[in-house]
Amino acid sequence: MTERDEFFGARDRKQAFHNFDGLWLPKIVDERLVEAAKLAQRTAGPTGPREDGNAWPKFQREFLDWYDEIKDEFGNIIGHVQTGEPEKKMPYIPARKISQMEAAIQWPMHYLKEHDGPRNVLSVYLRCKAYRKPFGQACKRLGWPRATAYRARDKALSLIAQGLNSDGIPLD
Repeated sequence: MTERDEFFGARDRKQAFHNFDGLWLPKIVDERLVEAAKLAQRTAGPTGPREDGNAWPKFQREFLDWYDEIKDEFGNIIGHVQTGEPEKKMPYIPARKISQMEAAIQWPMHYLKEHDGPRNVLSVYLRCKAYRKPFGQACKRLGWPRATAYRARDKALSLIAQGLNSDGIPLD
């Protein structure tokens, strides 16, 4: 049975027949961009001047900095009590995820050159997702009608998906 026969059979049964395998959809573009924004925020963190200045070296804590000594009535050390949390190490991020993030970050600049409005709305949307802030409140603060902002975001995602499909970029 050919794809044409499957299409007409589904049409006759009044069922939708769509074969979107291998195509970029706005939903997939949204997932990739949100993942890239979160990963960039997690690995690079916020940009700008640090709180404690740039010239000071990072303070290295030792084992005993995290523990207080327990002494008996004679002043002898009999144990230790944990007083703080050691710094967490950054989780391992595969190189493939970093490459996908770098590519996804370039999409709005490449595919939304002439579309300033949707590009700006998409930028605010991704920042809200990365920092776990509500997009509706950001729209209200910026004076954007929420429905219009969502339409602009959807338009941006659609334009990026169309550009990726026309350039023949495969889904990884």
